[in-house]
Amino acid sequence: MAGEAAAHALAAVCAAGALLTASLGPVAAPESAARAPERPAHDAGGAPPAPAGAAHAAGAPVHLEIGAIGLRARLLPLGLDPEGALAQPPLERTGVAGWYALGPAPGDPGAAVITGHRDTRTGPSVFWRLGDLRPGDEIRVRRADGRDAVFAVRRSERVDKGAFPAEAVYGPVERPEIRLVTCAGAFDHATGHYERNLIVYGALARG
Repeated sequence: MAGEAAAHALAAVCAAGALLTASLGPVAAPESAARAPERPAHDAGGAPPAPAGAAHAAGAPVHLEIGAIGLRARLLPLGLDPEGALAQPPLERTGVAGWYALGPAPGDPGAAVITGHRDTRTGPSVFWRLGDLRPGDEIRVRRADGRDAVFAVRRSERVDKGAFPAEAVYGPVERPEIRLVTCAGAFDHATGHYERNLIVYGALARG
């Protein structure tokens, strides 16, 4: 089943460092990424397929803009680390988010997944204000082929890490959709992790 296939999805993809406040003592190391799905939700078997050559490269996203929260960020392709977990954007590059390059490109059919850090050891990062998004807000993605894919936010949810909705995040969906994922909730100093994930769901509006 698709849900079982994605059971090891971004269950803990906080993609963030420790929350920076004046009251914090030593800052914990950034949380490692969760395992990426073993196969796309729309695929019956096998590992995530490699992108389809030049066509996929031409449609790769390069820039993310969300006017409602003043966000402008470069996008980097993310693959899997040696343990099969989703790689993360460089923590020190606060103006960068990452696109899961083994999944659909934004604007292509399917659910494109973009992750970003909430904060770092020195302050807010790219997805610091992601929780301020409201239904109808626009998410604009510039692709390498010059096309702008514009999505409208449908909803947001905060989930416990142990209840990450892999099926909802990865699909299957026939239309172009987008998922933005970061961490949320309280920072647990005992584990060095945030307790929850924030997921923003959007659907293609134009482009």
